[in-house]
Amino acid sequence: LQGLALDLPAPARKEADAVLPLRLLMTPTASGRDELRLEIGSTAAPLLQAQLQRDVSGASSRVLRGAIALQDRLPALPATGVLLQASTPQLDLDAWQQRLAALGTPAATPAGGLDELADLSQAGLLPSQILLRTQALKVGGRALGRVQAQIARDGSNWRLDLDAEHLAGRIELRGVNMSRGGSQVDQVRARLTRLQLPKQEADSVSQLIDPTANAGTSPLPALDIEVDDFELRGKRMGRLEVQAQVPAGAREWKLDKLLLSSPDATLSASGRWGATLSGRRRTELDWKLDVVDAGKLMERLGQGQVLRGGKGQLHGQLGWTGSPLDPHYPSMAGSLNLQLDTGTFLKAEPGVGRLLGVLSLQSLPRRLLLDFRDVFAEGFTFDGVTGDVKVDGGIARSDNIRIRGLQATVLVDGSADLAQETQKLRVVVVPEVSASASLAYAAINPAIGLGAFLAQWLLSRPVSAASTREFLITGSWDDPKVDKLDKPELPASAASK
Repeated sequence: LQGLALDLPAPARKEADAVLPLRLLMTPTASGRDELRLEIGSTAAPLLQAQLQRDVSGASSRVLRGAIALQDRLPALPATGVLLQASTPQLDLDAWQQRLAALGTPAATPAGGLDELADLSQAGLLPSQILLRTQALKVGGRALGRVQAQIARDGSNWRLDLDAEHLAGRIELRGVNMSRGGSQVDQVRARLTRLQLPKQEADSVSQLIDPTANAGTSPLPALDIEVDDFELRGKRMGRLEVQAQVPAGAREWKLDKLLLSSPDATLSASGRWGATLSGRRRTELDWKLDVVDAGKLMERLGQGQVLRGGKGQLHGQLGWTGSPLDPHYPSMAGSLNLQLDTGTFLKAEPGVGRLLGVLSLQSLPRRLLLDFRDVFAEGFTFDGVTGDVKVDGGIARSDNIRIRGLQATVLVDGSADLAQETQKLRVVVVPEVSASASLAYAAINPAIGLGAFLAQWLLSRPVSAASTREFLITGSWDDPKVDKLDKPELPASAASK
């Protein structure tokens, strides 16, 4: 093949001056049938080998069965269909897809590659089985390492059994239609034992499955996905289950089920992911988080040992611009309710987490020791945390967070910027003296605000005034600034009681 150039991705690319032997043997085997043997490359290490048995009785030939090897030994002929076996150091399927789309088709007709695949399918040349081994596979913008794959085609259904560096399991594409002018997959069904999505790959996957990408081309597939061990951005999330349908004529997924379960907590959600009237992608979720052990959950999410124990529930509605895999905090809006029982805020550095950052209580023990050394020296044990949080434009606000502790009651109102990781919180600490903390927990009225409540509380229970403290927490989550506030002045008559 000297003098012939092949403008194809590796390993099939060839420069015109390169020498590449080609051997082709066609042998009639019966009336209207023949066998074709092809070998490209050196005999010792051929690039490509093929053995095809064909029906040539019609106007065009059709492969009855065949075996193809790419940088690998030629496998035995299967009973039916075409078996492709490949072993290559690296394979860029994205590059092959782009090249197929350009073959024999004007630039303005992007469906050309699909037309070629349809022609291959009609001629019987499209493999029904593929055995692939490669150290580096690029597909859908994602790089997979150390890949071993078995791919089988049964009519319009494809099955992929995959074992790679970051994922393993079975993926099924059901109702694949590669007719001229377009492609369609009715459903993607995945049963994976493990899936790891580092940050850059999570971004790539979000773009790959973006329901608004290439709007108007191919219908979206339904999704039925289960992952036994799901890891996102280096955090072990547990078991993942996703079920999503596509409303007729829409370019969005209706999320019937989104479930993340671990020994520490279970997140269940439903909602939608698609385009708004303005054309921007948006995720909307109704969700519930059942917490078995809040401390271990925070460790799982990479926040360190900031809590011990804690059982309860968070639930609410949240929405943001972008994909479910990549929450966009500046556009986040919604609300949530928090109810947590029996745990301990440990002595730890700030940064407990974005939504829980509105509490910022893990910074209190370290900074309140001068006032409450006996109360907070070993952390703050609580038997109840409740509150409501509203989120608008990425700003979380609450005026009724209450922490009922064994040593004290803590009341919190204020706001936290989830994107900038800053806060402005007013915190009132009422130590447990003659049941004053328990009474404060029960008496707070969010309708009047924490400041008005504090004034009323001190007037009605002046004995508690000596031990009650008020603080303002500002600055960043990593380095919050805690300022002690002066208590309201009490009338002389109240102070003398």
